[in-house]
Amino acid sequence: MDITEILTALLKIFILMTPGFVLKKLNIINTLQTDGIASIITRVTYPCLVVTAMQMDYSKEILANCPYIFLVYAGVMLVAFLLSKAVCKLTALPLARGKLLTFMLIFGNTGFIGLPVLNGLFGAEAVFYGAICDATCDIFMFTFGITILRSAAVQSSGVSKRPAGEIVKNLFNPCTIGVIIGLIFYVTGTELPEILGEPVSLLGSSTTPLAMFIIGAQLAEIRPKVLFSDKHIYLGSFLKLLVMPASALLLSHLFIGSSSLLAAVIVIEAAMPAAAASGIFTQQFGGDVEFAAKGVLMTTLLCILTIPLIAVLLSLL
Repeated sequence: MDITEILTALLKIFILMTPGFVLKKLNIINTLQTDGIASIITRVTYPCLVVTAMQMDYSKEILANCPYIFLVYAGVMLVAFLLSKAVCKLTALPLARGKLLTFMLIFGNTGFIGLPVLNGLFGAEAVFYGAICDATCDIFMFTFGITILRSAAVQSSGVSKRPAGEIVKNLFNPCTIGVIIGLIFYVTGTELPEILGEPVSLLGSSTTPLAMFIIGAQLAEIRPKVLFSDKHIYLGSFLKLLVMPASALLLSHLFIGSSSLLAAVIVIEAAMPAAAASGIFTQQFGGDVEFAAKGVLMTTLLCILTIPLIAVLLSLL
């Protein structure tokens, strides 16, 4: 894709945020309704998108690329962890904020925003690889990530350990199950019959407009005075949206070459804003909810500018 095509594709995706933003601002929709839509995406349309993307002719090359995707993206998350530790020491961030910054740098919105963007930019094969990135993110989020947030949270109960059964349950969420089913179908050459394949495809195709609708509604809730007055949020956004994709590009160049589709997928996924789970888990465990919410909203707002920039830079490599 040339630069014009990239910018046009991204513009179309982000224009889809407008209805959600307007309807939320006019109080035509409420949080309960957007939560319901978000649940539909994560439980129904997103898994369908992944399964549909993996309904392609079997290729040993594509399958062989999956371990590279997993390992390199895991390496990107390791870099995020080490970087956050260094930044926390240099800036003397309070412990709770430092832990939250670590979580937000490591875990991005690789599924909710990442897959729709990849689908719009590069098509089904990119979604295939992006789903592997997202699954990698989920594996570490529901194990190591939860540990980070629990250690930062102020809990009156004093519970410090998470039941193993709960971790396993969260690992096997609909999104991860969609990846597993898609991979099984792909490896075995199983093709859904038309009577099932077409409905699954239609449901999957609704992921992009629904996801961007939700993001638009979330942006409408931003309180500018609160959001733009926190210097730590600017620092976190810079690291998350620019430094992390640069790190991903470097790792991709070292291990798989910077000009491949795999590298583009890894870099774009690394450029995603902080995961929405940052705020959800922080609220669940009793941490600094406002800081988490500001981090998610600021990075989501700024990614409208940074993702096109990164996509254009990738096209020039």
